[in-house]
Amino acid sequence: MELLLLGALFATLVFYASEWATKTARVRTAASTNPISLATAPSVIAPRDVPIVAQWLRHAAGALRPAAAKVHYLPRADWDRLLVTDGEGLPTLFLQMYSGELRLTEPTTGKLVRGSNHHLRRLGIWTMDLGAVGVHKIAGREGLLQPGSPMALVRESHNALDGNAIAVHAAAGRPVGYVNTTTAAGLSSLLDTGSMLEAISIAFDPTESGGRQGGVKVLAGSPELVRHLLRERPVAARMAPAGAAC
Repeated sequence: MELLLLGALFATLVFYASEWATKTARVRTAASTNPISLATAPSVIAPRDVPIVAQWLRHAAGALRPAAAKVHYLPRADWDRLLVTDGEGLPTLFLQMYSGELRLTEPTTGKLVRGSNHHLRRLGIWTMDLGAVGVHKIAGREGLLQPGSPMALVRESHNALDGNAIAVHAAAGRPVGYVNTTTAAGLSSLLDTGSMLEAISIAFDPTESGGRQGGVKVLAGSPELVRHLLRERPVAARMAPAGAAC
């Protein structure tokens, strides 16, 4: 399937290269016999052609991406069996640096576990995606959001907009953003009962795409759990496949 798509992509590029060469030759010939300059000559590739090419390239890339990404994550059929705790009541998962992020990994298979997996809450693991956090933020400029950096969950029970509000601060009290309302509804009850929760940044995307700034991914849990997840790679752990999509 990938070879067919790549072959089709190559054929398309060859076609447009041929069109470009042909139209360029015509423009240069016209320019040599007519009192017009190349600057005022018609465009080599009509503007209407550009969106078609871009759309086709996006479609080809999208067709390749899902099949490649899916294989790197723990299959749903294995969730109940492998997303469990050890003899000390701690999850068997661990965090490894992968593609610029700290990724939850199942040790016996080397498969990645998505932060949105609903089994994680049962294991005491909370993950949050803070959107619209760009490098213009002080914390971003000071390098306080890199994976592994300590974060703080600050309860704002008197917040006028949301009584469950939880702010996220980086080191030195630098404000980063807020936990989304759905997650805050459950997490606030833990904080209100005095549960000790530790948080770390697991990913920071400083880029901006489509007018939307990048974001920070945060993982939280008991101090013991967070230290456990950051332990050295278990001996039985397999390496996650190279090139796994994140």
